[in-house]
Amino acid sequence: MPFINIDSTYGVVIIQDLIVVDADLNYARLYGYESSEELLADINSFLDLIPKEYQDLAVKNFKGTIAGEITPKGHTFTNIDRYGKEFTVFSVDHVIKWQGKPALQVTVIDLSVVVKANQRLRQQDLMFRRLVMNSGQGMIVHRNFKPLMINNAWVKEMRADSIEQVLAMKTILPIIPIEVQQRAYQRYADVLDGDFIGKSHVIENICFDGQRRFFNAYDNVVEWEGEKAIQVVIEDCTDKVHYENLLSYRASHDSLTELLNRSAIYEWLKKLSSQKLTCLLLDIDDFKLVNDTHGHFTGDTVIKALASITKEIVGSRDGVVGRWGGEEFIAFIPLNDITHVSQLAELIRQRFEQLLFISESNEFKVTVSIGVGQCVKCIDMKCVENLIKKTDKALYQAKAQGKNSIQINHY
Repeated sequence: MPFINIDSTYGVVIIQDLIVVDADLNYARLYGYESSEELLADINSFLDLIPKEYQDLAVKNFKGTIAGEITPKGHTFTNIDRYGKEFTVFSVDHVIKWQGKPALQVTVIDLSVVVKANQRLRQQDLMFRRLVMNSGQGMIVHRNFKPLMINNAWVKEMRADSIEQVLAMKTILPIIPIEVQQRAYQRYADVLDGDFIGKSHVIENICFDGQRRFFNAYDNVVEWEGEKAIQVVIEDCTDKVHYENLLSYRASHDSLTELLNRSAIYEWLKKLSSQKLTCLLLDIDDFKLVNDTHGHFTGDTVIKALASITKEIVGSRDGVVGRWGGEEFIAFIPLNDITHVSQLAELIRQRFEQLLFISESNEFKVTVSIGVGQCVKCIDMKCVENLIKKTDKALYQAKAQGKNSIQINHY
């Protein structure tokens, strides 16, 4: 709750046998009188300043305090002024002697400003909660991932059954994939520290129906019941993320073989940390004859078959395979053992040679020639280009030696 500055004077009254026997000017003015004398002349009892429904309680408090049965303390009471207007006061009681007899000295502070401020805050809070609950955007308030408030739109976005179902959870961490939970903790701490306020980011959540969906999330710090909490507004962007991922995939992969394209291969090489690198260049033998004899549809089947075999064998060794162009493929393996890489190349050659392709009523086999090159200290892209050139030369030699063979070139 915001700090409220109470700039009020206090009034003092002395009550004996339920009669006001003395009051200062400030007390008189709190109740609409111009002077103490005017107040004393106008009222018969201090009960005249208290609404009827509270008078029995006031009498009980007075008698109990005077008798020592009630320890004097502060109270909040509803009082009325000379015009019948109700207002709230805070009073502090003290038992004193007045002309030799026990009396109650009461110090009174007008709390009207506090009451009005609280009413405004409650009204604003109610308006805010109604706005949140009726918002079309999913919204949740949590503190250290314990849900404090959610709206119906959030329930709908997350495929939950009800608001009550979510609020009953001790933590919402189960909706966050375990592999990104540490990042979620860090972002929570950063937002509390004032970072990323109002900035959106894409998160992946596990919805209550078990599906994973993506959301644009906007984090903000709010005060909730006197303590800081995080308010998160979410918008489902699953379709957008999938579309962007599809565009990214299409931009980096060959549409026929699903292998990386040439530009994606170069990006992979730029990120490579290993200095040991072996390259394979593969070219389907007499592929033009395959197309001319059996048609391009069958030719595509042959291309996809070699792509699948190569990806399976090279990929299991942390390597990468791409379509270099036409019927030619390229592969890189971060290995230094040229003998082992040659064995992998031979395995590709053998498995491809064993395949039987069918075109209409014809059955046929196809072979592949493979060039192998190695660089034991590949330090930059210039080295990579040299490696590719050497491997291409080895492929040319394999073709020249009768095809369906492997040629190795070191440098």
